[in-house]
Amino acid sequence: MRFRRIEGGSYYSYLTEGCRLCRMGAKMVLFVTGKCPHACYYCPISEERKGRDVVYANERFVESIDDVVDEILSMSAEGVAITGGEPLARLERVREYLEVFSHAGLHTHLYTSIPAEDKILEKLAESGLDEIRFHPPGLENVRAYERPLLRARSLGMEAGFEIPALEFRDDVVEVVNSADAFLNVNELEFSTSNFEELERAGWKPGEFFEAEKSKEIADMYAGRVERFHFCSVRFKEIAQFRRRLIRMAFNLPEFYRVTSEGTVICGLVEGDKEEIRKVLIQMGAEFVEVEEGFEVPVEVAENLSSSFDASLIERYPTHDRTILEKHPLR
Repeated sequence: MRFRRIEGGSYYSYLTEGCRLCRMGAKMVLFVTGKCPHACYYCPISEERKGRDVVYANERFVESIDDVVDEILSMSAEGVAITGGEPLARLERVREYLEVFSHAGLHTHLYTSIPAEDKILEKLAESGLDEIRFHPPGLENVRAYERPLLRARSLGMEAGFEIPALEFRDDVVEVVNSADAFLNVNELEFSTSNFEELERAGWKPGEFFEAEKSKEIADMYAGRVERFHFCSVRFKEIAQFRRRLIRMAFNLPEFYRVTSEGTVICGLVEGDKEEIRKVLIQMGAEFVEVEEGFEVPVEVAENLSSSFDASLIERYPTHDRTILEKHPLR
């Protein structure tokens, strides 16, 4: 079996289209609900989302389909990853979104812990789902997913398991190989919401908050599964997330300076908004109005620093505009 090694220690013998687009940073993540019938101790979902029936497109809280469309456009997305919680707990909501994405020509994949019945899989296929990834909670009752895998594939969807590297299970290998499905194994990851539970279960965090020895479990699967992909915690940071940021950054006005990490640098002018807007228009300067004031080219902020509160800032190009650094110019 031949493997291709990629960023952050990840490697694969087979990469689905969904994973290929994720690697490019071209997949928007649609969190359709925090509701879930399970309570997996290793679940990394944040407390603000867990158990709540909320929708997020990447970091953006969604109030209408327009918010989702805006997020897709902001990153020139080529596909959507549908996740939760348990997405199939809100099947009709998922189908509504799928139909929009399908009409837009976006590739879609969905994560679920449910060994879905034929009628559910048929509805997903009718709505345009391209790829489905099953996760048996706690890696239990694995054989219940064999028929859904086969049925999903017969309906034209790519199908497989996506699981955390909790433990090695022979039945996972047997079910995946017998169904000619794929297996994506994610390095177990510490988060603020699961940290104590993972430690209680005997896991120790590594340098990048990966669970130590989790990769060794993934390597065991690699030697037994035909269609295999290992996704490391580091890979998600240096490849998936960074590349998505870069895509978003280059969709902003040209005065934003884009860093190699995908953050942007610009000026921020704060104070009386009406007065600042008047001055910027008189200067013929480019600007973007934000809650704090106006984001402007660096040189414009420098020119206005004697009259207004002006700073140089570095921030994420995401909808929430998280500021990483702020340096006053006076």
